[in-house]
Amino acid sequence: MIDPSHPPAREQQKSGSFFWRASWEKRKRLLRIEAWVFLACTYLVIIFAYAWPQDYRNQSVMYVGAAWTATIVRTFEFHAGLLAVVVAMLAGVARFWRLVGAAMPLVLFTVGPLVVSYWPWGRVEVGAATPTVMSVNLLMVNRDTDAIISEIEAEQPDVLLLQEYTDHWHAALQARIGERYPHSCHVAREDSFGTAIYSKRPFQSEPELRVPLGQATEPQIRVVIEFDGKPVAFYNVHLLPPWGMAYTIEHRSQFADLLDVLERESMPTIVGGDFNFTENSPNARALERLGFSDAQTVGGLGRGATWPVNSFFRWIPSIRLDHIYISGGLQCGSCKAGVGAGSDHRPVVAKVGFRKTKPRVSRGSTDVGCPAPSRGGSRLRHFSITGGPA
Repeated sequence: MIDPSHPPAREQQKSGSFFWRASWEKRKRLLRIEAWVFLACTYLVIIFAYAWPQDYRNQSVMYVGAAWTATIVRTFEFHAGLLAVVVAMLAGVARFWRLVGAAMPLVLFTVGPLVVSYWPWGRVEVGAATPTVMSVNLLMVNRDTDAIISEIEAEQPDVLLLQEYTDHWHAALQARIGERYPHSCHVAREDSFGTAIYSKRPFQSEPELRVPLGQATEPQIRVVIEFDGKPVAFYNVHLLPPWGMAYTIEHRSQFADLLDVLERESMPTIVGGDFNFTENSPNARALERLGFSDAQTVGGLGRGATWPVNSFFRWIPSIRLDHIYISGGLQCGSCKAGVGAGSDHRPVVAKVGFRKTKPRVSRGSTDVGCPAPSRGGSRLRHFSITGGPA
């Protein structure tokens, strides 16, 4: 006799198979709902992030908190876009075409610029006297100086912008490359805000070691160097990271002052350093409105991500916190992110100069493309925090 309390194995198998199919169908419906919720929320927060007005002088805690949130959303929009790619692919496999259609605008907006960046349109030729500019965050606790100095030697930049510059970095750099950079200025500190500029070409005026940004407790340097017969203003900046309310308010105050300084600048300008904001941030758009271009955006390939290099977060797609911005007729021939072994940032290396033009030949002249006469060699060489010769 068959015990009715114990159904046959075949019936148990059918029952288990039906339960599994029913469970999987239910889970698919839940996944589809979760995907729609994710897309809806992502669209909403991105719209908020781009719609929120940025007033860098406003120090209201509520306002700064909302502005910080908008900036963070724009900082990680690429990462949200990667999740949208996964949603679109899985929806395509499952033939949820409406879900695919809903995901695609988000994918194009967040990930599309990465694809476009590999297309070589907009590349320009710059003049023969094209300098190489390199910006390096050394990491003040990094005692392994050989790797980064070797990278600097390999790139041979004409102008070197250094952040997190300490006494031990000063000693190591002077011993290895000091003779190749006879013109330099620096403020060495044992925290994260020491700074220096090394140059193969003379400074045209005395370096300004403390460009007043924010409370002006962190040094920011301005120098003038002549390229292609024209004076060019170089700024080496390191803004506070927007961590915590106090730092975020000061970061925004520093940036507001930087905008004012750059708006008053009359020379072609190169601004490099660790900005602690990304190319998608409202800060970057504010610089674009002043006429500045990010060298990586106009002359590089890919995202040019620079941070982080040496922490757990290096396993997720990095972000670009280090930039070289140019204005005043300057063009970027090429730009790339380096290696930065031992630091938590990758350096940025850019070839920057004035657009290459065909030489004009005067009637009766045999000289073609003669260089502009020099304004005389400057005797300004090494400067320290005191502003006098080091």
